[in-house]
Amino acid sequence: MVMLVFFLARILNSLWHLMELQRFRGRKMIIGKLKNISRYKGISKNIDTAIDYILNNDLLALPKGKTIIDGDNVYVNRDTYVAKPLEDCFFENHEKYMDLQVVLKGQEYFAYTDISNPTLKVTTPYNPEKDVTKYSADQGVFFILEEGFALVYTEDIHLAKCDVNGGTVEKCVFKIKIED
Repeated sequence: MVMLVFFLARILNSLWHLMELQRFRGRKMIIGKLKNISRYKGISKNIDTAIDYILNNDLLALPKGKTIIDGDNVYVNRDTYVAKPLEDCFFENHEKYMDLQVVLKGQEYFAYTDISNPTLKVTTPYNPEKDVTKYSADQGVFFILEEGFALVYTEDIHLAKCDVNGGTVEKCVFKIKIED
């Protein structure tokens, strides 16, 4: 009986997520497995630079911190951290750079919400030095990012670094300048 309840709960949860993803269909964020990242070459020169770097380098061997790839057009921040409880996480978006977030080891909750979300509220106005606006929201589409990537455009309001199971996450966040 317990297994049946668990199974039905998972089905209902999956259906809810499919409905939420359908609601956000047409948005630009791309989610996938790292082995398939070459499929996304050709979107822009700067995205291609980041993808080529991923394909030709051992990301786990990168030093912690910032590595410049192509001047201020493309760079990567390498980090290892223990993901935070959901209540300590926040939604954010950027204006000058898109993110290519790559989870190398571990897993974290990642979320997306739309600017039209009625529960979305600015908590920290845009900071041009850090290229970030921070938000709170009561709803969004949540998924687990595990040894994969999320290419997050500037208009994509996203949340990352949230705890799934208390483990350590090894991650690279490529900052990709928006091309004119």
